[in-house]
Amino acid sequence: MARPIVHFEIPASDIERLKKFYADCFGWVFTNAQMPGFEYWLFTTGKNSPAGGMYKKQDANEHPRNYVHVEAIDDAIQVFQQAGGTIIVSKQAIPGVGFTAVGLDPEGNAVGLFEPVKPPPRKRTKRAKKKTVKKRRR
Repeated sequence: MARPIVHFEIPASDIERLKKFYADCFGWVFTNAQMPGFEYWLFTTGKNSPAGGMYKKQDANEHPRNYVHVEAIDDAIQVFQQAGGTIIVSKQAIPGVGFTAVGLDPEGNAVGLFEPVKPPPRKRTKRAKKKTVKKRRR
C-alpha cells in the first residue's frame, strides 16, 4: 500500500516574512503551536491536503521536507535504512500527536516518517451490547 504525505515543514530564516509571503500568495493561515522552547507555526493548505509547519532554520542547508504516514515508526525506520536511506534524526515522541524520525534518501533529500498516536479503542455502550444480544437470540 502506498503511504501518503501527511505533513510538510518549511524552515525559515525570517519566520514573519515567510508567513506573510505564504499568506499573501496562497491564503494560508498560521497558528502558533505553543511548543515550549521551540517556535513552531502550523497551517493547513486546504481540505483533504496535508498540514504544514514552519520553524526557524537551525542550519543554512535546511530545506522543506515531507512527512510520510507509517503504521509503526520502528519498522519504518528499519525499512528506510534497508532501502538505502540514512536516519539523521532518531525517533522522537510528540506528546499527544505521535512519533517522528527524519532521514536522508540516497540522493540526500530529507524525508520525515510519521506514526500518529493510535486512538484508544472505542468502548461499546450498553445500548450497543443489548442490540448485539437481541440479534443473537433471533
